Amino acid sequence: MVNDIIRYIDMFSGIGGFREGLTRAGGFECAGHCELDTQADRSYRALFDTSGEWYCADAKDADPAAMPDFELLCGGFPCQSFSIAGRRGGFGDPRGTLFFELARLAEARHPRYLLYENVPGLLNHDGGRTFAAVLDTLDRLGYGVEWQVLNSKDFGVPQARRRLYIVGYLDGRCAGKVFPFTETAAASLVQVRAGKQGERVYSPTGVSCTLSAQAGGFAGRTGLYDMAGMPMPVKEATKKGYKMAYPGDSIDLSYPTQNTRRGRVGRGIAHTLTASSTQGTLCPDETGASPYGRVRRLTPRECLRLQGWREEQIDKVLAIQSDNQAYKQAGNGVTVTVVEAIGRRLAAADAELRGVRDAP
Repeated sequence: MVNDIIRYIDMFSGIGGFREGLTRAGGFECAGHCELDTQADRSYRALFDTSGEWYCADAKDADPAAMPDFELLCGGFPCQSFSIAGRRGGFGDPRGTLFFELARLAEARHPRYLLYENVPGLLNHDGGRTFAAVLDTLDRLGYGVEWQVLNSKDFGVPQARRRLYIVGYLDGRCAGKVFPFTETAAASLVQVRAGKQGERVYSPTGVSCTLSAQAGGFAGRTGLYDMAGMPMPVKEATKKGYKMAYPGDSIDLSYPTQNTRRGRVGRGIAHTLTASSTQGTLCPDETGASPYGRVRRLTPRECLRLQGWREEQIDKVLAIQSDNQAYKQAGNGVTVTVVEAIGRRLAAADAELRGVRDAP
């Protein structure tokens, strides 16, 4: 009889977005985690009972022979080297090579499933060659692979956060059972089946197989109302020109350089959270003394809410972390509700396959 619980290792765990999402999905049990950032790990341990579990700080030091049994290897491997908001060093950046640590563990232990997260910029980095190397590596290890760019705003949180999610499986009958999420905004899906490297199957709702990531970190403006109390235009980081900012709108407040003081305005949802947390919102003046309104930065609690964390969990993080650390941990994490939705499908697919395997 195959165990009906999927045990997993939580790599590059951050404060535990994957773990919380899989916990909410049901059918999963964490066997251990890996996180180099000591403050993020401190939050992780405040949120979850890790007693008796496997732990390793640096993925490069993870010994597969010392790891407990697991059926799923998951993690959001560092994305800075692939994001268009960064230098895009790719595999030339030491952070980019950490994908191969995941591959090393998968090769040694051969778990039934893989679940990875990264920025959409991974798809078109170096003209697509970087992602081709990822696919070639997983194909060589015997995994069928599916992926889709999902936006957090389609999963119950008011944050526009597009991220690439990759699912790998050893049993080819799992194909098509996790992706696509056709009810979300149009996004591309490509499947590469084990043994058929290069075969592409497009979702009818997809738009292309290579997507450009939406860069965060554009500059903003704080004087958003003119002297007559009318909303001021904010230069958007596109060729569309200007948009008007009104109370309640989301504003990107960062200033990368003195030459790019351009803001971005969001209607009803927050822009993608970053580790520096330069997101803010335009508010009316609460005192009524001024007709001009003001811009304020999002609070650490609001940022963690935008990633799907619950109030009692946020309380635990804020009780032990500075605001700067909380902002960093929220911006570097995965959106809990997205992982939960993927986990539900993966657990259902595994249960279906388990029934087939257990049939007399």
